[in-house]
Amino acid sequence: MKRIRIAIAVMAVIVIAALGIFIFSSNFTKDQKNKSDSEAQKLVLFDFDESAVDKIEVDNATGKYVMEYKDSKWELTNSDEFELNEFSVSSICSKMCNLTATKILDDKDKSKYGFDDPITLTAYVGDDSYTLLIGDATPTYESFYVMKENSDDIFLINYTDGVVLCATKDALKETYMLGYHTYDIKHFCLWKGSEKDENILFSMYENEDGSWSMKKPYEDTSVYNTQIDTFLSDTVKDEVYTFVQENCKESEYSKYGFDNPQYVYEVSTDTETKKIIFGDFTNNENEIYGLFVNSGQVVTFYTGDIATLSYNTMDMMNTSVYSADMADVRKVTVKMPDATAELEISGDTYTLNGTKVEGDDAKNLFAEFYNSFNNAYFESIENDDQPEGDAEITITYEMNDNIVTDISYIPVPGEDSNTYWAMKNDQYTGFVVRKKVIHNITSIYEELAEAVSQSDEK
Repeated sequence: MKRIRIAIAVMAVIVIAALGIFIFSSNFTKDQKNKSDSEAQKLVLFDFDESAVDKIEVDNATGKYVMEYKDSKWELTNSDEFELNEFSVSSICSKMCNLTATKILDDKDKSKYGFDDPITLTAYVGDDSYTLLIGDATPTYESFYVMKENSDDIFLINYTDGVVLCATKDALKETYMLGYHTYDIKHFCLWKGSEKDENILFSMYENEDGSWSMKKPYEDTSVYNTQIDTFLSDTVKDEVYTFVQENCKESEYSKYGFDNPQYVYEVSTDTETKKIIFGDFTNNENEIYGLFVNSGQVVTFYTGDIATLSYNTMDMMNTSVYSADMADVRKVTVKMPDATAELEISGDTYTLNGTKVEGDDAKNLFAEFYNSFNNAYFESIENDDQPEGDAEITITYEMNDNIVTDISYIPVPGEDSNTYWAMKNDQYTGFVVRKKVIHNITSIYEELAEAVSQSDEK
């Protein structure tokens, strides 16, 4: 019995001791966690809502810049010397709003770490502001020394974060040539030399339905919307290679060839217009000088990367001389050297010279004949030509809306010539077609006429 009482007593002592150890251990762990959390909290420099930032100020060796968020975009409001890179500003916001240091220094001597003349970065959130002072990079370029305003503590932050937060002038500049999305663009125009009207390659305007129309040099000419989309996609990706000079004055244009430019590119949105002048090539000829006229910023573009200057007029055009949807046409008269064809169209009912076109073969030939002149492609653009003489073939379209359009082809003189001038309503289009196009029209008509004749005899 005595042994039992002793055993019970021993067990009680063990339980009490174990409980004490558990309580001590729990308290110790909790204290350590609290200490760790407290130390981690000391490294949190800023913690605020990125989306609520409405202004950022940067003051560094390259200047002082004030950027405000207006109308859903960042704007440089204290200067107009360059286009602002909105991505860079967004990156500054993203880094600063959740900025945590990697270490806090014991040393408080600010003069050692570049704080005699620091970079100052301030983010404004309503009535609140958050200011960061950025000193030197560490000798190993692993970190930057930073301080909070009104604090003596010196911290280390990640080097890549520091580079973003330093916000140098070149880092704030827009690096894309346009800085637009393709859907923002409503008009664009490219021309050679300084005289716009005389050397225009293309002037394009977006229609209400999202399609595009060419206004110059050939108004009402059918265009390739897919090709236009490709052009815009290419040009919005064109990037600046180097920044050369700010605030270039007109008196300095000759230094870069802007007084006699190779090309000028003009782009408009609903709210603004940008103009870029392309001047001389640099000494290595791998780069070309560019001028953002709005800001006076001179840059270079790497010629191997820039797509803007690789397009010409014909790249934008549907190269058919004239094209009309058959569903919109009531009647077409085709006058050829040896025959005249009168085509009448009413839905799926076709007639040729008053005879109804019957049978699949004849209907297919009717469609082929229509396409032979309706999709007649020009080979080149010869604006300086002065057509004279009589037309060999004339096509007269009478539309359902009563609009009448004449397309005619005049042989280009010369023993070896095998081309024709294309005319629209007796006005030279500037287009030249091959003889094979004319031959194709007449040869298909012969097949069609025979097929319709045979069908009629049956």
